[in-house]
Amino acid sequence: MNEESEAPVDDRTRDLVLSQDRLRALAAELNLAEQRERQRLATELHDYLAQLLALRKIKLAQAKQMPMAPAVGKAVTDVDQVMDQALAYTRTLVVQLSPPVLKQFRLPTALKWLVEQMQQRNLTVKLELKSETLSLPEEQAVLLFQSIRELLMNVVKHAGTTQARISVEHVSDRLSITVSDQGAGFDLFADPPGTGSEPSFGLFSIRERMTALGGSFELLSQPGQGTLATLLVPLESSEKTSESAAGSTVLGDEKTEPAKGRSPDNSTARTQHSEFNPQPKVRVLLVDDHAMVRQGLKSILDAYQDISIIGEAADGEEAVKKAIGLSPDVVVMDVNMPRMDGIQATRHIETERLAAMVIGLSIQNVEDVETAMKEAGAAAFVNKEAAVEDLYETIQQVTREHRRIASEKSVEK
Repeated sequence: MNEESEAPVDDRTRDLVLSQDRLRALAAELNLAEQRERQRLATELHDYLAQLLALRKIKLAQAKQMPMAPAVGKAVTDVDQVMDQALAYTRTLVVQLSPPVLKQFRLPTALKWLVEQMQQRNLTVKLELKSETLSLPEEQAVLLFQSIRELLMNVVKHAGTTQARISVEHVSDRLSITVSDQGAGFDLFADPPGTGSEPSFGLFSIRERMTALGGSFELLSQPGQGTLATLLVPLESSEKTSESAAGSTVLGDEKTEPAKGRSPDNSTARTQHSEFNPQPKVRVLLVDDHAMVRQGLKSILDAYQDISIIGEAADGEEAVKKAIGLSPDVVVMDVNMPRMDGIQATRHIETERLAAMVIGLSIQNVEDVETAMKEAGAAAFVNKEAAVEDLYETIQQVTREHRRIASEKSVEK
């Protein structure tokens, strides 16, 4: 009788375990589906709406340089201010949906960005990156980032403190991330602080994510003694992961230093026209995945007689090919592009030892974007919004510097 009763219990236990595994896999897939949709919407906003707004900013800046009646000038200024607000709001939506730095620069840089964002919520976070050369699959990085952000938001809402700490460490074959604070804490055997089920569900969701990744989520807390949350996930060590890391931009990887004193070609740019010493036009290659933005940039530079637009490219791969084939003096390079982004393309141009000077171009107001472009070999960086005011002068600056270096090398020889 006992053996007969035990058999159904064993069967039911196996069924429950199997059902739990399936629910956990479904929860993980739902989380990933949410993140994919967030990223898709963020991409749509960034790649279309934000670019349209940036182009309109360029057109308005050009219009403001023309003679116009005071009333018309005021109207243009008012519209420009509205465009500023619209662009700022669009950037905010993009960031809230899916921070661009997570996809472009991976987890370490995304966490640095998150720390800065928490300052706006009066939470000062100390970040300890004991390993910055992490190469994680994108889906794994997304789930980790989302979990860390939720833990920090719990600190903001419930801990009653303005200080927190994140520690990232590579331990054996696992990644260990801790989020801690010295705030109010709570009883682990009771519901987490707050009203309703939201905090409890958030912690449950984080646990399920980590389990689905083959890792774990540990939580230590006591009333009045703060909270320590630990995320543990296995790290891949396959050659495939290493190759993927080599092709991506990861803060902390070995940097490609800009070439010093590159030799000029026969079309080396000059900066000033002179009746007695005429200089050749600066030959510029425009690179942006949006044709309308390229047209906007072209309309800016066409106004200058010492600039010649010799070609256009819609992505990084095409930019590298045309830089090799056309030998431009300057490449105006957008950062976010399909197939190969501007950072990778700049690195390829640097590797080819071409004489072209790269000027990075982006709509993102993120310091890491500018830093990454310059570390890849770009000579300068311009925000798209400021293209009317800054692009031409930046081209002049980099070509003057190019000519100075070339002149010094000639004297040395």
